[in-house]
Amino acid sequence: MIVAGASTHPGKFGFVALHNLLASGYRGKVFATNRNSAEVLGVSTVGSIEDIPPGEADLVVVCTPKDANVELLEQCARIGVRAAFVTTAGYGESGEQGRTDEAELVEHCRRLGIRLAGPNGQGVVSTPSSLCAQIVAPYPPAGPIGVASQSGNFVSSFLNLASASGVGISRGVGRQRRGDRDRRLPPLLRRRSRDGGGSRLPRGHRRRTRPLRHLADHHSVQAGRDTEGGATTSGARAASSHTGSLATDDRVFDGACRQAGVTRAATVEQAYEAAATLATQPLRGVPESW
Repeated sequence: MIVAGASTHPGKFGFVALHNLLASGYRGKVFATNRNSAEVLGVSTVGSIEDIPPGEADLVVVCTPKDANVELLEQCARIGVRAAFVTTAGYGESGEQGRTDEAELVEHCRRLGIRLAGPNGQGVVSTPSSLCAQIVAPYPPAGPIGVASQSGNFVSSFLNLASASGVGISRGVGRQRRGDRDRRLPPLLRRRSRDGGGSRLPRGHRRRTRPLRHLADHHSVQAGRDTEGGATTSGARAASSHTGSLATDDRVFDGACRQAGVTRAATVEQAYEAAATLATQPLRGVPESW
């Protein structure tokens, strides 16, 4: 695990990300880069990714300035890193040039064989691995709830609610810009649906609703579209200013949810309460083998 751009300043993303990783008790090797090779939180940093031994890390949390990211990811690929979470802002949410830069970043990662989450994201949590690679504070108790969202704030709310209630989280990712468009939420939903040992659905379902159908067949799916602000015209404009992507007509999403058997939640709290209830109570009429 690498934190690229670790900082000695407590207000910087590179400090917070490294702090959260160490505080969560991550059991893997931790590396960090700092342009001055300064010690950060007791970790001896290196000046360059190239100073990290090849094959020792597979994930990097990128907290470096935007203009450094392309070269940094090239260096990561050379030492065997295959996944990157980019916290850096200034991409698609910032205008036309930002969208161009984001498209180039996505294509660059594809050529390098690096799976990209972000940019302008908050991080990823995996309690089975004691991994809290985030630029926000909450690290939840371990539990059965998995959450994947375009909104990092939505995921953070789930983590805070899990900490308050005690019904914990297995994995969480707030992808924010979802730069790697061919690898965005549907694959994450399919992987999260297998956390409980579910099997794949038979073929023949519509491509666009298959990820929701797949999840709903084995788990209770709670969709919190309204909480993201895309359910109204003004909300869609607000979503665009935050994530750089315009929300679709809410009626379309509502119809897709009904078709897939997904229950919508009007607030983050409702979504979490439903998930926590269904995670701790048996489902009526559902075989235990599911």
